[in-house]
Amino acid sequence: MRINPEYLVTFNVVAELGSVSKAAEYLNLSQPAVSGQLRALHTLIGEPLYIRHARGITLTPAGFDLLPHAQTLARTMKRVSELAHDKRHRLKTQVQLGVSWTLAPRAVHLAAAFQRGTPTVTIQAAHTPELIARVGRGELDAALTVDASQVLPEGLEARRFSSEDLRLIVPPGHVLNGQGYAPLHALAGEVLLLPMVESSVRKRAAKLLDHAGVSPWAQLELGSFLAVKDALVRGVGVAILPRSLVDAEVDHGLLASVGLESPEVTLGYHAVSAPLALLPTTVREVLDQLTR
Repeated sequence: MRINPEYLVTFNVVAELGSVSKAAEYLNLSQPAVSGQLRALHTLIGEPLYIRHARGITLTPAGFDLLPHAQTLARTMKRVSELAHDKRHRLKTQVQLGVSWTLAPRAVHLAAAFQRGTPTVTIQAAHTPELIARVGRGELDAALTVDASQVLPEGLEARRFSSEDLRLIVPPGHVLNGQGYAPLHALAGEVLLLPMVESSVRKRAAKLLDHAGVSPWAQLELGSFLAVKDALVRGVGVAILPRSLVDAEVDHGLLASVGLESPEVTLGYHAVSAPLALLPTTVREVLDQLTR
């Protein structure tokens, strides 16, 4: 049994837009042509793939089972088309890159490397799960993520390019400054400064404290790494962060970095994208620059 790949691409668009008529318009096909492809796919699968209602369509269980495969094929077809276009035009001129908030300092090096000329690199910061989803949907060419250990969308891979330990970041006058390492129970009397809830760094820090059975004296949720750094410099509390986020402040003596006596403090940094062989040359060059 052979399934026409166009049927799966059409089904993917219908599922994404939730409407046969909108999909027909998007694909520049007639509505009967789209409906015909879906009927043929229904016949091949042997079960209904969606249910029509007044607002559009809803996928059936069989439709949800088929959707990841249709999405993978649609992404591959899109990338093959882009690759063919790149080969004809020699170079992909714009790279859409996602960067985890934790890895945002690397975007500075990227901007310096590609501030002039081709390609134009657009950097979008977000949290790791969102970035992975956007790469999966083809909205980003690649993403630099933290602990990309969750199940990836089919057709993507995560390549670890670096790692970094979480550290206890304290004001320079703090009693722990100067100690090589501090046990987690030292935080029992501290005010712990927290970044945004979705942060991979925050989630890992919470896991460390939970496993150690340690509860800080107080916790202040500040909503961003920038706010956490400002509060640290003002002596409001302490934080568990990768040193790279506070390199400048530590180097200038505004903050101090102390090691943590705990297992599982290492964050893995991963580049998430389609397999390297399927990436346009320019995207590979940008990733190479970022992951050196």
